Amino acid sequence: MAWLVALLLVAELLRNTGRFTMADVLSFRLRQRPVRTAAATSTLVVSFFYLLAQMAGADGLVALLLGVSGRAQQGLVIAGVGAVMIAYVLIGGMKGTTWVQIIKATLLVLGAATMTVWVLAEYRFNLSSLLGAAVDRAGAGGTSLLEPGRQYGATRTSKLDFLSLALALVFGTAGLPHILMRFYTVPTAREARRSVVWAIWIIGVFYLFTLVLGYGAAALVGPQRILAAPGRANSAAPLLAYELGGTVLLGLIAAVAFATILAVVAGLTITASASFAHDVYANVIKRGNVRPEAEVRVARLTAVVIGVVAIVGGILANGQNVAFLVARRSRWPRRPTCRPSSTRCSGGGSPPAVRCGASTAASARACC
Repeated sequence: MAWLVALLLVAELLRNTGRFTMADVLSFRLRQRPVRTAAATSTLVVSFFYLLAQMAGADGLVALLLGVSGRAQQGLVIAGVGAVMIAYVLIGGMKGTTWVQIIKATLLVLGAATMTVWVLAEYRFNLSSLLGAAVDRAGAGGTSLLEPGRQYGATRTSKLDFLSLALALVFGTAGLPHILMRFYTVPTAREARRSVVWAIWIIGVFYLFTLVLGYGAAALVGPQRILAAPGRANSAAPLLAYELGGTVLLGLIAAVAFATILAVVAGLTITASASFAHDVYANVIKRGNVRPEAEVRVARLTAVVIGVVAIVGGILANGQNVAFLVARRSRWPRRPTCRPSSTRCSGGGSPPAVRCGASTAASARACC
């Protein structure tokens, strides 16, 4: 649904404006300085919460591979990952980000498809057997895996929370800044529509894969082992890969997940830094009287600052459920209803990583 909104209401219209950022589009008919300030602020805040999710995911992945469990050591892991990503953004730029996004999308779908077929083969391609095994492995209360919507029907407040979350995920995805920026880079409006159609099919198939992977992790790995691992819930997919194919498959899936995180972080950082440099610095502070070289220099400095802030925020958010953080980026400042209780790989918008929630596959499904 979220990508249908982007297809029908956003993609072609944005491409036809021929502008550079969303603030350029809005300021075409509105007062420039207030609307540019508001748009840039929105871009920076949304990018920050999304970057927290990527840092949390990267921390869980690297901590699992290195066997790091202490918070201080995990903080160093986050700082190291953040430094690598900042360097990549500064060196690779938009072209490097585009290529790594193309490569990660291909590898991500292939990796998820391989694990999905492998999990189904373990249960003779019988989905009922897989669900039953997940319930049995969860022990007492395992039937809640098959009842993902119950947590939203208990009170009137929880029902409103679910409605709010659904609206945020449907309309919020179409407004994500690093997605909107891609509509300005295609040559024609037709290509913009084609890009969204491809995204709908790829992401739709990927989320079907995550349904099987989540229940597969619950059945083959078990909630107790997942919660005891470094990264806790966010380690469900790598642990499932290790259970299926040992260290070889774990290494491959970890590499795919890291490439995915790198691609999303690079896109977010470039989008946020370009928004600040172009909208705030060039058009609000300098009122349009700025040289292109100065704007690029400010964008690079902003990328470094954003990376440092993301590292600090990632350290503070260490241990948080990635699904919680992803939902947060679509509606702020309100707290999302996504509870830290799912093992299903989850995400929002474009699939930024093989990411997993905390103890039951079904609640993550409700969050997505």
